[in-house]
Amino acid sequence: MKTLRKITSSLFCGVLCVTGTLWAFAAPWMPEEPSKDEAALVGFYQGNGESLAVRENAGQLEILYRYQPKDKDFTKSNVFTLVKNYYDNYELREIGPNTDATSTLRFDRDKNGQGISLNMGQKSYTRRFGGENGRPMRITPPKPMEELRKEAEAAQPPSPAYQKTAQLVEITSVVPGIVYDLRYTTANNIFGAPLVQSNHAYLDRSAAQALNRVQQDLKPYGYGLVFWEGYRSWSDFKLATLALGEKHQDMLPKAEEGYAHNTGRSVDVSLVDLASGEEVSMISDFDEPSPAQYAQFAGGTQKQRYLRDLLRQMMTREGFTGSDMEWWHFDWDAGTTYQILNTKEP
Repeated sequence: MKTLRKITSSLFCGVLCVTGTLWAFAAPWMPEEPSKDEAALVGFYQGNGESLAVRENAGQLEILYRYQPKDKDFTKSNVFTLVKNYYDNYELREIGPNTDATSTLRFDRDKNGQGISLNMGQKSYTRRFGGENGRPMRITPPKPMEELRKEAEAAQPPSPAYQKTAQLVEITSVVPGIVYDLRYTTANNIFGAPLVQSNHAYLDRSAAQALNRVQQDLKPYGYGLVFWEGYRSWSDFKLATLALGEKHQDMLPKAEEGYAHNTGRSVDVSLVDLASGEEVSMISDFDEPSPAQYAQFAGGTQKQRYLRDLLRQMMTREGFTGSDMEWWHFDWDAGTTYQILNTKEP
């Protein structure tokens, strides 16, 4: 008889059925997908010096009104439920100790059905996508990548004090069935060009073993892991800092400080649907510079928030520490200082 792992959070707990000596784990509860029609309206809208997020929650659209500029993840925003009148016309009702007001709200769409603006009274708000004009953000390097690569290869990596050295292993040798989507080996990344010249992915052995446990933990939910990035040599990290140029240099730590991915204990992951084999449409894309990148972002759809939180719960349960700034980033053995490495193919 197989031992069933205890699900520690009631949010994700399935039903355990017992019949004699037969134990079976029933399919866990999961939020429904919103209609495509309303999902197309979910996103960020700006205007009149204000920022709004439209989200879906329990089958209804809601407005998150950000009144604090430093509220990056919209967790402190005011929440207003939208009641549909007809098609893209909704009613927003504000109820409080001294307020009971109703406003009419209307969305406009583009030819593909995507919401592009929101009109409320005399105010209009324009949809802002994760990148530029709905495309992923792209940064043009100040010089050709190959020229920058030579400069990076000639540089000397830092050698700060450390407590451990990662034992790097190929991920697929430890985590069967994991899906590779190695963005920085392709042009599908923020630079629009390959950063890493290898189709292999490495991680510290202990971290990889923990990742395999996460892979098994996710199976009852119908999901597996997508691997976006693990170990990256210091010279490849140096190349990234050079490619960012001065304008975007604050997006990464300074090269002389090193980077968590240079140690072999950091990993960027997402989810794959085991039934279809397709990557899951998460709350944001990888390396998307928007409020949706934050681990506690209150927007998106209820299912997107559920899946993001499910991934985080499974990863932290097996010993990883999640980043608050990037929902996809996790560190193994976070309390230990690991050596900065610069090997290309272990």
